Amino acid sequence: MAQRRRLTRDEKKAQTRGRLLRSANEVFAARGFFAASVDEIAERAGFSMGAVYSNFDSKGDLFLALFEEHIARQMRDYLDLFAAAETVEDQSRAGADRWMRYVREHPEFFPLFLEFVAYTAREPELRKVLADRLAVFHEAFADMVRMGAADRGIELSPGAADQLGIVINALGNGLALAKLADPDGVPDELFGSILALIFRALTGPVQPEAHESALTDA
Repeated sequence: MAQRRRLTRDEKKAQTRGRLLRSANEVFAARGFFAASVDEIAERAGFSMGAVYSNFDSKGDLFLALFEEHIARQMRDYLDLFAAAETVEDQSRAGADRWMRYVREHPEFFPLFLEFVAYTAREPELRKVLADRLAVFHEAFADMVRMGAADRGIELSPGAADQLGIVINALGNGLALAKLADPDGVPDELFGSILALIFRALTGPVQPEAHESALTDA
């Protein structure tokens, strides 16, 4: 019988980190960010507190690592949806519908995210890191705006697409918040319908110069 290979130090560290992240995911989902304890996360993973703090600086740092994994999965899914769509409107609707479906199917996620955002308001370093991570969503929506404008021969003013990317992401979060309060009153398809209207507006009767002025003055 072949002898089992011993893990290297880096492999052991990665294995420990992975177990801690899985445990943290379960504890945060069950308790929320503020009520979750590092003690419980370590115990559920089968480690001591020392193992947590040798891999993460704080509970906030642990959550951020978990959130980074979430962002990576989300972006992979969005890119797959965008690649399969034929038009920018189809891309935006597919991405919006996926987000609203995710909020409905994972009701614990958005309240947990809101708790962490509130926590980072008093932690400037974490707040900056979180903003950098969330920027990937702003950039993805901004790229869709640029593509939509280019398809229609519209030249947007500098910064207009970036501003719309922020607005679209904020709109998605706002609808997710509304859905928390009234799950049945906020249709899953509403976000996609609004984005479709935004892209249709690029080809409306208003002249491109007027679009540019409205975007830059917003």
